[in-house]
Amino acid sequence: MRLSELAQGLKILGHDVEVTGISYDSRRVSKGDLFVALKGRKTDGHLHIHEAIERGASALMVQKEGRYPVPVIIVNNTRECLGLISARFFGFPSTKLKVVGITGTNGKTTTSFMIRDMLQAQGENSGLLGTISYCVGNRCIEAGRTTPESSDIQEFMVKALNDGAQYFIMEVSSAGIEEYRIEGTSFFAGCFTNFSREHMEYHGNMENYLNAKIKLFSKYKPAYSVINRDDPYSNKFLEVATNVHSYGIRNKADLSAEVTHSDIHGTTVNLHGLVNEKDVFIPLPGIFNVYNFLCAVTVLHLLDRDKGLKELARSIKQVPGRFQTIENKCGINVVIDYAHTPEAMENLLQNVQKYRINRVITVFGAGGDRDPGKRPLFGQIAEKLSDIQIVTSDNPRSEPPLKIIEDILKGIRSNKVIVIPDRREAIFHAINIANSGDIILLIGKGHENYQEINSVRYPFSDYEVALEALKERGCIQ
Repeated sequence: MRLSELAQGLKILGHDVEVTGISYDSRRVSKGDLFVALKGRKTDGHLHIHEAIERGASALMVQKEGRYPVPVIIVNNTRECLGLISARFFGFPSTKLKVVGITGTNGKTTTSFMIRDMLQAQGENSGLLGTISYCVGNRCIEAGRTTPESSDIQEFMVKALNDGAQYFIMEVSSAGIEEYRIEGTSFFAGCFTNFSREHMEYHGNMENYLNAKIKLFSKYKPAYSVINRDDPYSNKFLEVATNVHSYGIRNKADLSAEVTHSDIHGTTVNLHGLVNEKDVFIPLPGIFNVYNFLCAVTVLHLLDRDKGLKELARSIKQVPGRFQTIENKCGINVVIDYAHTPEAMENLLQNVQKYRINRVITVFGAGGDRDPGKRPLFGQIAEKLSDIQIVTSDNPRSEPPLKIIEDILKGIRSNKVIVIPDRREAIFHAINIANSGDIILLIGKGHENYQEINSVRYPFSDYEVALEALKERGCIQ
């Protein structure tokens, strides 16, 4: 594509050239690329312009005017313009797909997987971007972050289209919204799951965090809005959302559910409203998963893909690190969950009370370099809702693990709490002291396959460690 066509409406200095790709990472520039200098919180792409040119960049997009040996697009905000430029370069792929964007503090990942699983059960191909993985059809790669850069999003959409997809499901993080990563994307549906304390280290306060989430609906204006009517903040979203289809259990909504049975293997519900169906079994436990399912079903209804819902629901698979269980012959219920906000942790612990036969044992920590105000809340919730608390490390990152643990302990009044800083040892201890009927909750890291200590990532999986501990105890052959 010619630079003049790509940058239509923007200020261009220099002669017209052919642009064969777009790159925001100077280390990955290929000959003929437009290099976009992004200004981030830790670095500034303008410092790497020379390297990009050396690698063959045919043009630049910058915020700072200067003398450059290649043509330049001058803009006020390169992040904001990257999405538009990328969408134009890739032929506006989101207008050829039914794009579903899901935002909220908790539930984004599970809801997106539910939608994808139920579409796949109907033989439908879809793209998926989220916290765990980026997928085109059945081909997935490990996710770098929940919402990637706008140019990556546009490229993934093109790949999905080329693979025959009609649908594209993506998690939309608050940082992704604030950093313009969804610029250039047209949304068929925008979903709001829930809102609670998170990312204070990024947004500074709850109001900024909430306003970032609301922008999905107020600024990007999906054709349809799917709103959790039971969330206390739903009115804030309803004020700006268009073509609203609501869901809920307690409050009047367009789609509602009545729980008729629940155990650790799943939940049976009757649905009313947009879809009327009795005895629908959701093969994931917990009331939070009923809400995720209601959101997913509302989206399927809008896509006209909600027929035969009983069978579709049974196609839903366990999501890695989201109430993920490990079958064993010792009768110990081991649950791995990503819950890393106080509300998610409280919801998790409240839900397992319904399934408990004996004790609830929680193994948890808190992430370093993140909102320290959450730490004593984790301790308080664990003490209130579990019988045994084992405090350990999560991802301490650049912080001393013992300092993080000390912050957690401020929320615990009992002197019976067990402190084991080494997470592997903590998981082994929990499984070794467990009796048949106990529930062990490994909380905070979920699907992650690493532990970050002193800013270095070491291989670590709660699932693999728990599996090893269960095998050593003889609970698994």
